[in-house]
Amino acid sequence: MRAIIIFLFILLTTLNSFGQTNTGNLKGSVSYMSSQNIYVKFENTSGIHVGDTLFLVQNDVKVPALIVKSLSSISCVGTPIGSVSLSLSTALVANAKPENKQIENIEESKYATSVNDLAIHTAFKEKKAKETRERFDGRLSVNSYTNVSDVFPSNERLRYNLSFNANHISNSKLSAETYITFTHKLGDTIKINNSLKVYSLALTYDLSKTAFIHFGRKIYNNMANIGAVDGLEFEKVSNDFTFGALVGSRPDFLDYSFNPILLQYGAFVSHSTKNEIGNMQTSLAFFNQMNNFKTDRRFAYLQHTNSLFKNFSFFGSLEFDLYGMVNNQLSSTLNLTSTYLSLRYRPLNELSLSLSYDARKNIYYFESFKLNKLDSIYDKETRQGARLQVFYRPLNNIVWGGNIGYRSPELSDTTRTPALNGNAFVTISQVPFINASATISATTLTSFNIKNMTVYQISLMRDFFKGNVNVEVEYRLGNYQYKNASSSILQNIAAMNIFWRIAKKTAFSVNLEATFEKNSNYGSIFINLSQRF
Repeated sequence: MRAIIIFLFILLTTLNSFGQTNTGNLKGSVSYMSSQNIYVKFENTSGIHVGDTLFLVQNDVKVPALIVKSLSSISCVGTPIGSVSLSLSTALVANAKPENKQIENIEESKYATSVNDLAIHTAFKEKKAKETRERFDGRLSVNSYTNVSDVFPSNERLRYNLSFNANHISNSKLSAETYITFTHKLGDTIKINNSLKVYSLALTYDLSKTAFIHFGRKIYNNMANIGAVDGLEFEKVSNDFTFGALVGSRPDFLDYSFNPILLQYGAFVSHSTKNEIGNMQTSLAFFNQMNNFKTDRRFAYLQHTNSLFKNFSFFGSLEFDLYGMVNNQLSSTLNLTSTYLSLRYRPLNELSLSLSYDARKNIYYFESFKLNKLDSIYDKETRQGARLQVFYRPLNNIVWGGNIGYRSPELSDTTRTPALNGNAFVTISQVPFINASATISATTLTSFNIKNMTVYQISLMRDFFKGNVNVEVEYRLGNYQYKNASSSILQNIAAMNIFWRIAKKTAFSVNLEATFEKNSNYGSIFINLSQRF
């Protein structure tokens, strides 16, 4: 593995000389994702503050995607808003404010993104009616995930990623995009169907300045909730409306290969408008999914974003099943199966409040690299329910924040108890004498499965060499107990995250984590080398 890293380091450093310069210091891209946070890289974060919103641009409309939780000179860590689809390399934009930026805490992700998250691969797109020039951009990266333990044998997994966008090839009406990964475990026999995953491989042809055809495997911004589609999609923009229809098939649910028997088809309509304050967008979609030419699922999807009112932003999504089984007979139904609502209010520049309600079904991932029990438990038990979040900056170098969540049991299940969770943190930037940012946080959780869980955390972060190197050290003390267990489990977790921007478009990072329990010790090493071009 060391030889591979050295070889790619030389290769990517050479490729860097052919890269294009990124214009605009308010355009960033997703570089890491964990279960709760998304990590975004910028050329610099001047003018961005804790509590600000990062946006995904769709058809020249800014859709709220992340709330900034912490930041450094070149990075932001945010919590996602709603069900906006993000993945590695997704481009985001920020509205900078002309005031001095305070360096806040930075939180690197120690985990690789699950396959379902990686599948939702969208790229920043200017309004097509105005952008007709040839443009190429992409990212090549290699990741190494190593698990070590004094109980189980160690293992190492390598993942190679290629994302590429070619817009208006040779200044023509033809564009292409692809996102491909190849993963294998050292020592295991490589099986192509299991190792090679094609999440996006599509061509786009501009019929006119307002009409487009897409062919291949692609995830569409207006219909991202259905995942990837292998097929044909037509899209038409008419003033503030966008119409679209598609026909194709779903990727095989076992190995993500092409499977024509999983036929699906649908249509959508989207309306957007904006004023001097913000924008509003509403999308409505209908889909019919089949298995061996028999209806597997029929549903409708409604999504709405609104930031037309000063200091307010809203995101909501609803999903209705239109097909069901009643007394063993197929019938048309109207069953609300998924709800997500999020409201954000910023009464002061120093204060940001958000309230959300999540009643979406639990997501099952094909593969995951979550490496410690505390994060896995917390993610599973807290995603659904109501949540109130607060960010407050009483002084220029101090940020306080927290959230509290509540999930009630199903009315039909009288055995379950409500789930309660809470988190609070304080960040002090530019700590005297060490010129670093320090964060202290505490987390608590009780649920049907967990009798109690408490986690205390302290971390220090500092930039070096004009922000090109970032180092963070972290310590967590966790204690949790299952309700059916007689004793609790105590965990001591130490971590170090190092990010090095080797060149303008070449980055290298190492994430180390060690967990110590009474009867076992284990850890993980995550190495990433990436080149943008």
